[in-house]
Amino acid sequence: MDLVKNWFSNGCDYASGVIIYSNLPKHNSLLLKQFQKKNNTFNLEKLKYELKKFEAKYSENEIVTILKAEITQIVNSVPAQIDEQVKKNAVLFHQLPESLRPVLLEANNLFKENCMLKVTLNELPEHAEKQSISIQLKIYENIKKNALCWSRIDFYIEKRIITESPKSEFEQLTGARLSKRQQYLFSSISKLKSRLKINKELLKSAESVSQRSKIERAIVKQEENLLNQNEKLLEISKLIDGK
Repeated sequence: MDLVKNWFSNGCDYASGVIIYSNLPKHNSLLLKQFQKKNNTFNLEKLKYELKKFEAKYSENEIVTILKAEITQIVNSVPAQIDEQVKKNAVLFHQLPESLRPVLLEANNLFKENCMLKVTLNELPEHAEKQSISIQLKIYENIKKNALCWSRIDFYIEKRIITESPKSEFEQLTGARLSKRQQYLFSSISKLKSRLKINKELLKSAESVSQRSKIERAIVKQEENLLNQNEKLLEISKLIDGK
């Protein structure tokens, strides 16, 4: 696998290695959490061992087959997205503030593009595996972008709060620093989701009005922060992938 070989050839940067491991099919989620917690000699050697083991275990054709199976599970969600999109079509441009109308337009365009890609995918011959994976990866990327767009729109509809897209802060960073910032965002989003889940549980048992109000304000701030963090993660991932 070229990605793994290149990592070993370029000095085994820890943050980059963790990202590569997290994107490998059938990786160990508990081991990934261990890698994400701390960069130390033990974890680096363990990471090298796991990546080397994966490289030795699978041939290129087997990797293609595994990736195809993994991504297909995600792409198969497109029909379900169609049902969801029908419901969301009830949201009209004039119902949104001016700053969110381009977000709705992007969401609609991404959905339409995925429908066309799905048709193209279904028409491919069986032997066109590389082209198939390329299309499926594009569909997967569009699904993530579409979900982020609708998160912003839904947040406004539910809370009547407009969340501004964070300004780009990554374009001048080197590849190594981009990888480190990406890893930081993975960790930050994970922690934020945990705190958000805790607050939502606390809200259910809140007894006083003041206590409920305090927790609700915290939840709104955390949800807005989560949207911004996810948008930053999407941007930095695109830069790392060279898109």
